[in-house]
Amino acid sequence: MERLKKNLVLALCLGLAVYLILAVMSGLGDLKAALASFNYFLVPAILGLVSLSYVLRYARWAYYLRLLGVRMPPKTDVAIFMAGLSMTISPGKFGEVLKSVFIKDVTGAPIARTAPAVVAERATDGTGVVLWGLIGVFAFSFGPWLLLFFLALTAGGIAVLRSKKLSVLVEKVLLRLPLLKRLAPHVGEFHGASNQLLAFRPLVVGTTISFCSWGLEIMGVYLCALGVGAGKPFLVIVFIFVVGSLAGALSMLPGGIGAAEAGMAGMFVSVAGLPGGLSAALTLMIRLATLWFATLIGLVGLILVRRVVGEPSEMVVARVEAQAQANPEPEHLS
Repeated sequence: MERLKKNLVLALCLGLAVYLILAVMSGLGDLKAALASFNYFLVPAILGLVSLSYVLRYARWAYYLRLLGVRMPPKTDVAIFMAGLSMTISPGKFGEVLKSVFIKDVTGAPIARTAPAVVAERATDGTGVVLWGLIGVFAFSFGPWLLLFFLALTAGGIAVLRSKKLSVLVEKVLLRLPLLKRLAPHVGEFHGASNQLLAFRPLVVGTTISFCSWGLEIMGVYLCALGVGAGKPFLVIVFIFVVGSLAGALSMLPGGIGAAEAGMAGMFVSVAGLPGGLSAALTLMIRLATLWFATLIGLVGLILVRRVVGEPSEMVVARVEAQAQANPEPEHLS
């Protein structure tokens, strides 16, 4: 757990550095004025909508675990889901495989069995947010090629995860590598669970829930725009938020910090025509309401989980984080 604390501190330092650069580039005076004029009475509504989006995401998580036949007491399940949000700051949020570590401690279910649920979450997060981006693109005259490319990339990743031939090939390769030979038996189980969760019906259900949860979060983001006085059309805000979020995810930086902020702030200026200080203030409020609020919920979840199952071993946590930083393949976990 100490390693998790150190990574959180590093992420906070990175975030502060990025926001300081954003403030200087946009003009400290303009940013201060924009933040001072923000309608803070909207904060409860913003955080309420974002919280509801995580309630829907929990429903998706519970649905995946039910498909896998993994059952826990509701309080434990909720606490583990919340704890996973502490890894929102991990690259691509794949550090949420930490949830599988806790599940193993509680139920004994192998990590290779439940880690595909995290993969399925990321896949349907991708399809859900891209659908919103395709709606947002109608606010502009240019084509939705970038979003269609990301959707095709997600579909390709799903096809790879469901490929039996690839699973057999990976298992054969691992058997020939002395240091990784012990991981080979877990490949089949990982593939079986992935194939189950990414089948047509679960994929449709997961994407539908994802679309609705992203919709709630986007409504919160739009309230952020109204709060700073950015009277831009809803679809413009949707498109910029989606593209910025995808840029952060594809960058594989912790929490997308830097890439997401640059994408959003830049597009609020170049596409939406907002002044620099206003765009920086809006970007900051959006990231506080989404990335950092989720991380805060995750820290509360970690406290709750520690009371239920204790701390995961440092060795397992280290492996989760190392793989999250190296574009992880959860099936490598034992």
